[in-house]
Amino acid sequence: MKLLRLKNWPLSRQILILFMLLTILLGSSVGVLYPMAIKQYLVSNTFSLLEDEFNELSSHISFTEHNELLPFPASAPLFLQLLLSKYEYSFDVLVYGPNGELLGQRSTEQVPQSDLVQLYHMAATYKKDELQRGTLDRSHETYLFVSKQLNYHSFPYYLVLFSKERDLNNINAVLTQQFFIVFAIILVMSWLLAMWFSRYLSAPIRRLDESCQKIALRQFDVPLKVDRQDEIGQLARSFDKMKNQLKEYDESQRHFIQNISHELKTPIMAIQGYTQGLAEGVFQGEQADHGLAIIMEESKRLEKVVEQLLYLTKIESVAQMTQFKRVDLVELFTLIHQRLSVLNPAIEWDVHLPHSLYCYGDGEQLSTAFVNILENQLRYAKSKLSIRSSSFSDRLELILSNDGPPIEENLLPQLFQRFRKGKSGKHGLGLAIARAVIESHGGSIRVDNGEEGVYFTVILPTEAEGVAS
Repeated sequence: MKLLRLKNWPLSRQILILFMLLTILLGSSVGVLYPMAIKQYLVSNTFSLLEDEFNELSSHISFTEHNELLPFPASAPLFLQLLLSKYEYSFDVLVYGPNGELLGQRSTEQVPQSDLVQLYHMAATYKKDELQRGTLDRSHETYLFVSKQLNYHSFPYYLVLFSKERDLNNINAVLTQQFFIVFAIILVMSWLLAMWFSRYLSAPIRRLDESCQKIALRQFDVPLKVDRQDEIGQLARSFDKMKNQLKEYDESQRHFIQNISHELKTPIMAIQGYTQGLAEGVFQGEQADHGLAIIMEESKRLEKVVEQLLYLTKIESVAQMTQFKRVDLVELFTLIHQRLSVLNPAIEWDVHLPHSLYCYGDGEQLSTAFVNILENQLRYAKSKLSIRSSSFSDRLELILSNDGPPIEENLLPQLFQRFRKGKSGKHGLGLAIARAVIESHGGSIRVDNGEEGVYFTVILPTEAEGVAS
C-alpha cells in the first residue's frame, strides 16, 4: 500500500526511495549470489592452482642416499598470498614411497591416518605418467588433490598436493567479508549522492511550480531561469513560451474588452440619443427621418459587429468545423474576383494561378477568410492587387499583395488580433477571422511590408493530416 501511495510523495523522495529500494534489492541479490559464485570459482580453479604449484614444487623435491626426503619449501599460490594478507593459507603436500609409506608431509594441521592411506590408494590408481586430478569425500572432510608418480634418480615416489574444501569456505568467507565492506561503503556514498541528485533534479520542477502559482495570480513578468538542455530544460522552455503566450492572450483580452466596449458603445449611444429625441419630439419632419436613418444604420453596424464576433467564436471552436473536403482555390478565387471587383473597378487584379489548385478544408470558411483579406487589400491598394501561388509536396503557399502604403511597424505583430485595425479599418475583426479560419485548417498567415506594397502570405496543407483536430 505504501508503494501505491509513492506517487503522492515529493519527487525528490520518490527518486531517493526508489534508488534505495533498487540498491537494497541489488545488494540482497549480490549477497546471495556472490558467495555461491566465489565458491564455484574457487573450486573450479583450485585444481589449476594445484597443478601450477605441483610443477613448481616437484623441482624442489630431493632425497638422500638412503631415500630419505629432504626438507622442501611451503606451497602457497602468489595471488592468494597477496589477496589474503591476514589469512594463512598454503597447499598441503604429501610424499609417498613406492609401497605407500609416507616419506614426508607439510600440512597446516594433522591429517587422519585413514585419510592418508586413502589419498595414497587414489593416487596409485591413476596413470603413472600423467598429472591427475581427484576428489576424496570423507565424512569429516573433502579433499581436492592432484598427484603423479615421479622419479628421483631412479627412485620412484608419489607426490600429492591437496586442499581442503573447508579452507576454500574460509577463503570464501574472507573474500565475502571484504566485498561487503567495500559494497557497504559504496552503498552509503551512492545514497548520499542519490539524496543530492534527487534534490538537484526536483529543484527546477519546484521553480516551475512557483512560477505556475505566480501565473495563476497573473504575475507574468517573473523570469524563469533553468539552464539545462535535457527534458526538464525543454519543459522549462515550453513553460516559458506558454507563459509568454498567456501574457499576450491576457493583454489581448484586455484590449478586446476595451475595443469591443468602444465599438458597441458608439452605435448604442447614437441609437439611444436619436430614440430619446424622437420620443420627446425634439426631431420633427426631415430631422426625424434623418434620425431614423441613423438609428437603422447604427443598428446594422451593431448587428454586423455581433455577427462577426459570433462567427469568430465559432471558427475558434474547432469542433464546429465539420465540412472538410477538397477545395479548388482557383475556382474559389474566380468567384471572389467576380464578387469584389465591382467594389473598386479602378483596381487591376493580377491573378497568376495554375489551372487547378487544391487544398483540404471548408470552402465556405476559406472563402470568408480570403474575402476578408482581399477586402482589406482593396481598401488600401492604389492601382493593383496581385495573387500568386507556389505548390509543394504537402502544402501550398499563396501570396496576396497590393501596391498600397506600408503598414505601421508597431501594428504588424498585432494586425490579426481582434479590434486591431489601421486608420481606414472598419471593425478590426476581418483579419482576426481570417487567421482563425486558416489556423483551424492547420495553416498559417503572416503579413510583411515589401518594396512594392503589403504582402499577405498564407500557407495551407494539401492533405487532411494538416487540419487541426
